[in-house]
This record gives sequence, structure tokens and C-alpha cells, in this order.
Amino acid sequence: MRIAYVLESLELSGGVKVVVEHAAGLKARGHDVVLVTRDGRHDWLDVPVRVHEVPAFDASTLPEADVHVATWFPTVVPVVNARRAARIFHFCQGYEAPHPHTFHRLEEIEEAYRQKIPKLLVSAHLLPLLEGRYPGPFHVLPQAISARDFAPPDPERARPRRPPVLGVVGPFEAPLKGIGVALRAVAKLREGGRDVRLHRASALPLTEAERARGAPDAYSHALPAAAMPAWYHGLDVLLHPSFDAEGFPLPPLEALAAGVPVVLTDIPSFAPLPADAVARVRAGDASGMAREAARLLDEPDLWAERRARGMEVARSYSLDRVLDRLEALFSQKMS
Repeated sequence: MRIAYVLESLELSGGVKVVVEHAAGLKARGHDVVLVTRDGRHDWLDVPVRVHEVPAFDASTLPEADVHVATWFPTVVPVVNARRAARIFHFCQGYEAPHPHTFHRLEEIEEAYRQKIPKLLVSAHLLPLLEGRYPGPFHVLPQAISARDFAPPDPERARPRRPPVLGVVGPFEAPLKGIGVALRAVAKLREGGRDVRLHRASALPLTEAERARGAPDAYSHALPAAAMPAWYHGLDVLLHPSFDAEGFPLPPLEALAAGVPVVLTDIPSFAPLPADAVARVRAGDASGMAREAARLLDEPDLWAERRARGMEVARSYSLDRVLDRLEALFSQKMS
């Protein structure tokens, strides 16, 4: 099949990484795949498929194809109006309407979701938000990860380091990421007399506003995707404090694959993760996050159990099952 994924930008983000992995996987299966974007000048991620940079998305710039996949709400209406593919899909990695940074574009978001095209959802928690409100059909794609790429160099390690290293991924400036909650959790651990190190990774530089909340011991800005496994390998626990409107971000899965126990929030998108693989706390509960992190650090047996179980769970999030599903959906009703 000829397949075009349409993205606003290839800038550093988990959502872009997911799209590129889908596209690369489909290319490896013999399909003719291209990424069409208005901003392709980013080198943080190896992109093993053709990239076609265009000034706008319309009938003159979008390639004729069997399938077009619009990957964010601003791309949906232009792709539909261009009518350059036999089948058009809207790939939704999170419903944007509740997000503070996109709420001012609510009318544009609504218009995108009103398009009568199939929606590919990255998590089942999106179904009740969209079904009955917008036309479908809706297809849930499981999240995927290349667990082999994140496998730790010391899979038999049985306890945290001394002093332990806590990791937090995501931009402080994105409210739904809840980074401030994780910073408060680390501060509470330190106030309780614990010697812990904080390692941060973000697509954005460290700001004075974040530094005032708790300066990290190490701050990694815009790490290339190939460097992230080593970053995770330097951690003992990942704190992931997302709020409810978040989709299914990759860091918890990447950390589990890297052998790093995870403390995350009890939000709908994380429901598929087994209870024996992660620790859950209420969204916004810095004290709960600190308590669960302390428990992992104080109980080596529990830490080792979570580590082993996490690696097992991560291996089940195979890209092949996603590609099987995409091929089946993309080939429906095509001669």
C-alpha cells in the first residue's frame, strides 16, 4: 500500500516517535510510506522513511496514496479536503479539547473530530470521550514499544543504588504532565532525611521557575531518542505524575523495559498496566508519590519484583501487533 502520515512537525515528542515507529514498521513490511510535514528539520530521532516537507497541506502538496493518516487535529480537515487518498484516518493520541494549551482552538478541534472518517485511538480510555459525540468508527490501537532497545545492561541487579536516583520526564511548562507534583515528591523525600538524586529529562531547557521548585542533580535537554535507554539505565525509580487528560505517554513503558520501577498516577490511560507492575497514586498527590517511592527504596525485594515484572510487561507491548492491526484497517474495502 501507499501510505502517507501527515504531521505538523517532527519536533521532539513522544507522539511523533509513535508515528515514526508506525511508519517505519509498515515500511519494513514492504509498504511505500512517506511522512508529510511542514517542519522536518529535526534530528533527535532516526527517521528511516521518506520525509516530504511542504508549506501547507492541500491537494497540490499531499501525495496521492491508498491511505492518508492525519496525526493531529490541525492536519485532519486539510487532509480530508484534499481528497488525495482512497482512505483517510485520524490518529488520536489524546483528546485535545480539555488541554489548557489548546483550549483556545476548541472550534478547530471540534471541526476536526466531526469529520466522518475512522479514528485510530492510542488508548481505550478515549472511547467514552468520543463515542456518541463524534462520528466513527473508532479503532483502539495498543501502545507499543521496542523493549529490546531499552533492555538494561544489568538485568539481575537486585536493589537500588545508594544514593538512589529518581527520574522525571517531561516539560515543566506542560500542566498535564504534572512535573511540579513530582518535584514536590522529591522535596518531601529530602525533607524526611533521605539522600536521593533527581535526574530530569525534557524537550525544553531548564527554567528558573522549575529551578526554584527544586534544582535537579542532572538535567538532560532534548536528548536524542537513541540516548534515552542509557538515561533510564541511570535511574532507580521513575516518577510519572500525569493528570487525567494525558494520553498514554511512552516514558512509563520505556522505564519498565529498562528495568526501572515506576510510580505513576491512577489515571484512565494507565489502566491497562497491571497492578503488580507499577505503583499508583492519586493525580496531584505528591505525598503519595513520595510514600510509594520510599517504599520501593526501602524494600529491596519489592523493588526487584517490580523490576522483573515491569520488564515482562513491557515486552508484551509489541509493535508487531499494532502493525497487524494497521494493515488490516488500511486494507479494508480496497481492491
